[in-house]
Amino acid sequence: MSRLEERAATLATPLRPQRPDVDAVLVTVRGETFAAPLRQLRAVLPAAITPLPLSAPHVAGVQTVRGSLVGVVRADALLTGQPGGAPGPLARVLLAATQPEPCGVLVDAVGDLVWVGEPVAPATFGTPGVRGRTGSGVACLDLDALVRHLPPAWPARPPDSG
Repeated sequence: MSRLEERAATLATPLRPQRPDVDAVLVTVRGETFAAPLRQLRAVLPAAITPLPLSAPHVAGVQTVRGSLVGVVRADALLTGQPGGAPGPLARVLLAATQPEPCGVLVDAVGDLVWVGEPVAPATFGTPGVRGRTGSGVACLDLDALVRHLPPAWPARPPDSG
C-alpha cells in the first residue's frame, strides 16, 4: 500500500462521536447553584420585568422580548416555596423554549457554561422542576417541567357578598 493509499484510508476512517463541550449553564437561585440545560433555552436576558399587581407570589411579571410580552416566573418561589426580594443587578431571565409560547424564569445570577450530562442521583427537592443531581452535587433543572406545573397566576378571590 502506498503512502497516499494509507493516508486516504486514515482519512476515510469515521471519527468517534464527540460530546459537546457544554450542555448547561449554571444559575444561582437563593444561594443554590443549578444547571439549566441549554437545549431548553432560547436566550438568557437581563431582567427588565414589569410587575403585575395582585398576581401570585411566583409571578415576577412580564418582559418585552423582541416586541412581544413574555410572562416571567420566579425560580426562587417555584423551587423554595418563598419568593425573595426584588431582582438584583445580576438577575437574569432564562427564556425557556416551552411550547406553544416561551416563558421567562427569573434567576439571581448566571454563571459558567458547563458539561453536566445526565444526572446520576435522584433529586432531593420536592418539585417537578428538578430532575436530579450530578456527581458533583449540582441540581439539574427541568425547565419544561417547572413551567408545565405552575400554580395559578392569580390568587383565588372570595365570592362577592351581594
